[in-house]
Amino acid sequence: MKARGIPPISNDFPLSVYTYLMSKNKAFETDMRKLLTALFLTAVTMITTEVAAQNSDTNHFTIGVQDFEDYSPYSRYQQQNYQGFNRELFDAFAREYNYYFDYQALPLKRLYSAFLRGDVDLKYPDNPNWSASLKEGHDILYSDPVVSFVDGVVTLDQAQENTTGTLTRLGLISGFTPWPFIEKVKAKEITLFEVKEMESLIRLLASNRIDGIYTNVAALNIKLKDLGEQAPPMKLNKHHPYLSGTRHLSSIKRPDIVIQFNLFLESHQELIAQLKAQHGIQEAEEILGSDDLNKSPKK
Repeated sequence: MKARGIPPISNDFPLSVYTYLMSKNKAFETDMRKLLTALFLTAVTMITTEVAAQNSDTNHFTIGVQDFEDYSPYSRYQQQNYQGFNRELFDAFAREYNYYFDYQALPLKRLYSAFLRGDVDLKYPDNPNWSASLKEGHDILYSDPVVSFVDGVVTLDQAQENTTGTLTRLGLISGFTPWPFIEKVKAKEITLFEVKEMESLIRLLASNRIDGIYTNVAALNIKLKDLGEQAPPMKLNKHHPYLSGTRHLSSIKRPDIVIQFNLFLESHQELIAQLKAQHGIQEAEEILGSDDLNKSPKK
């Protein structure tokens, strides 16, 4: 390229002469400085953008969660917004490690499929015994327990003395599996009534259209508290089989994050206790009193 009358460089053109001419041509020197500055800034911008993208990928993870519309005190998923104790717990964990979590809410069956395919980095809640047959062949790391729970049959107070033989119509949230009664369901001795949210189950029981609700007892107790006198007295019926266990964070792709989460659970016990109290989380021992806790269920 010619610049303001300066001859192009050739192999036999003395470099010292070319340098001399450049020094005499201030306009050409200014143009070259502008060009070099622009090239430098472009390179810096490209490098900065790439580093930012790498950092974003490094700190950005997807947690697969349940899409229950209202599963208080644990979670609520309404208008594509995931809220509740679970969200606040993992947001606090994310702040501690400078992570960003994207909460992907899915129906239970799709959630397991997405987790095992590697479409999500983490899953919560999980338990080694839940859908164990689906998980065969997968190397899954589970965190320390976050909360304990009780799944069982809730009946009206006047039906507390009823035995399992009187239970023929069982209501539950869509996606739940009533493991203690699965053989009776297969034998068509128990008919299942599935709905999307807890309040509908309570109304079915109150109107005697079902004999009991198979549910997480803490979740039902929260809804009963909200409804107050609108709901008739009901509670866990210990004459029917019930299951207790613990909820964990799990991962196939990122066991390192599970390990960090364990450290977080250990070092932030006071914060976690505050979150549990704030959301009214009931642990299994509180629900069952002095009763022995059963083994964790195959949920």
